Amino acid sequence: MKDDEAAVIDLINGIMDSEFHDAKHAYPIEDVECIEKAYGGIGEAFFVAVENPSHKVVGTVAVKKEDSRVALLRRLFVAPAHRNLKIGKRLIDRALEFCRDVGYDEIVFKTTSRMSGAIDLCRKNGFTQRAHIVLGPIELIKLSLGLRGDVYAGKERA
Repeated sequence: MKDDEAAVIDLINGIMDSEFHDAKHAYPIEDVECIEKAYGGIGEAFFVAVENPSHKVVGTVAVKKEDSRVALLRRLFVAPAHRNLKIGKRLIDRALEFCRDVGYDEIVFKTTSRMSGAIDLCRKNGFTQRAHIVLGPIELIKLSLGLRGDVYAGKERA
């Protein structure tokens, strides 16, 4: 992972500069400048998607512990040239699998309405909108997905 940090920073900064330049100040990058420190706690993880055979980082997703019950889905990014290839879905699937293994009850994704691709991807993966707050020109969106019912339903069928 340490080897990928520079590539992760380049990917996220590149997307922020080209697609969300006017909102970049709202998304400080300090957490990805030291991924191990920011996402290395118990119940936390940072996943990268890499292109084979070049080993180029083409996507990211992170899980941050909010509390013993709730995880935050963060840093969901896929390189523009690699979108619509199910990379984002696989990243979310991996994050959800991790959260279920850890025992979280719920996962929450908070973002601005400008990140419509990430919002759509979360909705396609079962997240529902829990809040929509307008702060002047910025719209904050909170999506969540309950994990316990999914886990127990799967076990009951087994």
